[in-house]
Amino acid sequence: MSNKKYRFQIIRDLITDQEISNQDELLKKLIDLEISVTQATLSRDLRELKVSKVPNSSGQYIYRLTESNVPSTIVTHNEKVSLVFSQNIGVIKTKPGYANRIAFEIDNTYFKTILGTIAGDDTVLIIMKENCTREEVTEELRRIIPNINK
Repeated sequence: MSNKKYRFQIIRDLITDQEISNQDELLKKLIDLEISVTQATLSRDLRELKVSKVPNSSGQYIYRLTESNVPSTIVTHNEKVSLVFSQNIGVIKTKPGYANRIAFEIDNTYFKTILGTIAGDDTVLIIMKENCTREEVTEELRRIIPNINK
């Protein structure tokens, strides 16, 4: 993997997993991970990755990937969505007609824990990456399905 691709992946991971509010904070985290980058390069990277600042639950502005990289929530709170696991496979059960959209969003979103999906009408089969926990998969899926298994 090229340095730029690797750096982009690390930036995506940091922004997705943590609440980072400015470039200095992000730059320090990259340096802590032994990734050498200038402020100018980081600015270009953020622009190229389409990173925006959005308010968090307490009103502080933090970096997030834009909608082209991270989907908006696709399931409303009144819809029941369940997730069960067997080995490295997960099965999402939803309302009829929703599975294809959910699978599309999962496949077109960067998830550290999911290799891919297969969808039916009301069922999505998820293939987990090796060495991922079920809890990690569930937490990542909550980015697009906040009410999964609640």
